[in-house]
Amino acid sequence: MKQGKRMAERIGGMQDEKVALVFSGGVGLGAYQAGAYAELHEQGGRQPEWLVGSSIGAVNAAIIAGNPPERRVERLRQFWEAAPGELGPLTTVLAIPPAHGPWRQAYNWMSVLQARLFGRPGLFRPHLLLPGVAGEDALGVYDLAPLRARLEELVDFERLNGGEARVTVVTVDVSTGEEVVFDTRHGGGRIEPEHLLASCGFLPDFAPVEIGGRLLGDGGLAANTPLDAVLGERAAEDLLCFVLDLFARDGGRPQSLEAAVARRRDLIFANQSRKSMEAHQREHRLRAMIGRLDGRMPAELRNDPELASVLAEGIARAVTVLHLSYRAPADEVAEKPFDFSPATLAERWDAGALDMAEALRTLARVQKAATRAPGLASHAIRR
Repeated sequence: MKQGKRMAERIGGMQDEKVALVFSGGVGLGAYQAGAYAELHEQGGRQPEWLVGSSIGAVNAAIIAGNPPERRVERLRQFWEAAPGELGPLTTVLAIPPAHGPWRQAYNWMSVLQARLFGRPGLFRPHLLLPGVAGEDALGVYDLAPLRARLEELVDFERLNGGEARVTVVTVDVSTGEEVVFDTRHGGGRIEPEHLLASCGFLPDFAPVEIGGRLLGDGGLAANTPLDAVLGERAAEDLLCFVLDLFARDGGRPQSLEAAVARRRDLIFANQSRKSMEAHQREHRLRAMIGRLDGRMPAELRNDPELASVLAEGIARAVTVLHLSYRAPADEVAEKPFDFSPATLAERWDAGALDMAEALRTLARVQKAATRAPGLASHAIRR
């Protein structure tokens, strides 16, 4: 309790620093993000000013921003605890899930098969992919209508669009491949349920959504963790950014075909994040150097038109990134994003809470050890 109070004082004291959360996509893995936010809410004392998300990350961001602070964790729990639904025809075989080992893997696979065959209450249901039933032009295997209804129940979209937190949702134009961003503060207009469904449109599982004449799909089709929206913004104030990635770049050597399939997905998505982070670190370092150069230059040189355009790129801004990544235990299965068993979702929530607690301890050490300097410092969180 004392540790939580000290952490609240530390986070709450960073009044000159904007706090942002970046949520990646990953379907059922999103329970990890909910648990991480719950821990931040309990220990942090200060609410994030900016929430950025893609796919299920956009859904979590909307639930947080679309509710008053005192109800956010409650709403997240309602969403994720309802996701398993009732025991279905497959998981009733093992009504009480084994803790670990081969039987737990079998249980997890039955949960995946159940979701794939019958859908998930409050999230998605299978299309009847027959001519004249779902339509020959159906672009997704599953229908997200249950998710729309759930969002309308749990999210106050008036608060989301005019509330305390800025919200950014990332999608992709599936025709051009262009990233399309919706933002409640900077020219992106209102965010409504269809924008969140579009961000979840990961082909061919979930269909894209037409908005404003453009067919928009999952932001993960461009970058599963939308770092560019936050780290690419030109701003003067310092930034503290928590990145909640649902796939981990580092991991063990796969020992089976199933493990190899799971590792492939981790590497594809997590390496996107790593390359983006490295690019932003280089950019922020260069901008900080230009900012220092500007302060040392004689006035006559600063006024030179050619140099002025270069010096304008300098920013004396300190950015601290705490990068959390979900690391699935050994008995999770290759199709882990579609495992919605109650036991698995609870474990993911707890993993997120533990990782966020470690991130806050890391933050305390970083802030105690060094003064903030212009540039981007990224800290990978490992338990």
